[in-house]
Amino acid sequence: MDIHQIKYLITIVNNDFNLTRSARILGVSQPALSKLINEVEKSEQIQIFTHGKGRITGLTPLGDDLIANGRQVSADFDKMIQSMRDNSNLKRGTVKIGIPSIVLSTIFNEAIPKFIQVNPDINLQIVERGGFELKKLLISQEIDLAIIPSPISDPAIESHEIYQDTVSVWFNENYRFNQTKNPISIEDISNEKIVTFNDDFILAHELRNILQQHHIHKEFYFQTSAWDLILNMCKECKDSIGIVPSPIINNYSGKIGHHNLQPTYPWTINICNLNNTYSSNIVKYTKNWFVDFFKGNEIIKSPVKN
Repeated sequence: MDIHQIKYLITIVNNDFNLTRSARILGVSQPALSKLINEVEKSEQIQIFTHGKGRITGLTPLGDDLIANGRQVSADFDKMIQSMRDNSNLKRGTVKIGIPSIVLSTIFNEAIPKFIQVNPDINLQIVERGGFELKKLLISQEIDLAIIPSPISDPAIESHEIYQDTVSVWFNENYRFNQTKNPISIEDISNEKIVTFNDDFILAHELRNILQQHHIHKEFYFQTSAWDLILNMCKECKDSIGIVPSPIINNYSGKIGHHNLQPTYPWTINICNLNNTYSSNIVKYTKNWFVDFFKGNEIIKSPVKN
């Protein structure tokens, strides 16, 4: 009995023993499929299926055991073939990677062009979402890799830290916070109109947690997925402050003030994949490429005032 015969028998079981439907799925004729069953049963000297009124009605106990083991053999065979193809095409194929827009435009703005240049045969598909949403997409296996800010706090996800900076408070140059060089305490922002990312971003959830830890319960004044809108609001509005990562300063051309929070709010970026799940070699290669890129390229952190 070979792997093709096993797959044919499994297809028959998966289609409720309907030979007409199974033959159509397999791309063979029904007589050819019936002949295959007879040949297998004759060569192995076993009865796989039960019959009634000239039709297959189910599995014999031996057939039931054969199909159960056959499913495992089929899965192992498919995995072996996939691994072989991966090894023969290590740098060829498609990888879907999720990256928050703020991360993409600040710390991946050099990494992505370099990756595409070095790996022309890899189709790197970028999915732009907030970190909170990317967790869901990674767990549902809709993407292969995800760039997610800490904390990850999910045992299903394996993470590797690639970058670290801080989150800052942003404000109009004439705002009272610009009169000091000291970090701004959580208590100092408790009565301010806070503008930050929407709830698709981990930062929004963590900021709420930090405020609650200091017994501060308040609604954000405005939330959006656009970092430039947040900074423009802070620049134009004299009664609101923004809470966003510090590296944005390297992308923003407007005049705006910013200080660190006290205590320091770290912004740690991780490249993530699913734990205990088979990853193709091209996905492993892509992850390792980015890990090595950030390890070998020390990024100058933003000049945040302290």
